[in-house]
Amino acid sequence: MMTRDNDPVVFDEAHESDLPTEGSHPTVLTSLDAEAALERLRRGNAAYRQAHTNTGSISANEVARLFEEGQAPYACIVTCADSRVVPEHIFMAGLGELFSIRVAGNVIGAMEQASVLYAVEHLGAKLVLVLGHTHCGAVEAGMELAASPDGAPDLQNAIRPLAECVMAAIGGERDPYRAALLNARAAVSALRADPDIAHLMHDAGVRVCAAIYHTHSGEVEFLA
Repeated sequence: MMTRDNDPVVFDEAHESDLPTEGSHPTVLTSLDAEAALERLRRGNAAYRQAHTNTGSISANEVARLFEEGQAPYACIVTCADSRVVPEHIFMAGLGELFSIRVAGNVIGAMEQASVLYAVEHLGAKLVLVLGHTHCGAVEAGMELAASPDGAPDLQNAIRPLAECVMAAIGGERDPYRAALLNARAAVSALRADPDIAHLMHDAGVRVCAAIYHTHSGEVEFLA
């Protein structure tokens, strides 16, 4: 409710259940190591390509359990904000299974890096998957900027920083698929270069890798 400055905040009954509990942080971390988490994603994507609906749990019981026990995702997915690229569906996952970070072009900046670190350090996820995709508008903008001798004057100012980030990752690549690969791998390199993430890779078994989602078929291509 609204209060004057310095007045104590009073919660009405309707909002008391939203107050933090011990379940704000996981009481039990995932038992899956990086390889097992990757295999689970593989199986989930195989099931997705044959399914009509997602079978992941979104029940009221699951909502209550996650509230009380806290989240313990088995993987962190960094992917594009494209409406066709929804990790929970692509990998047939339910509530609490994936820590999804979505940003146009699946690029890595300070906020994305911090979010990944939270997922692996505080929530215990052992796998970080950067999921690029084909027919990505952000990648196309980066290619357009790279190919334009006049700096692509028609490119909107709000989009330019994103396009510049992608352009730095893909160089002069003109093939859209290979550009998407380069962009995803550049994000992986940026994450691996973070000292805190690198420490967790060395000491805690965290793995950071890349994949490409094929928008025409629904298949995820896991990259070596």
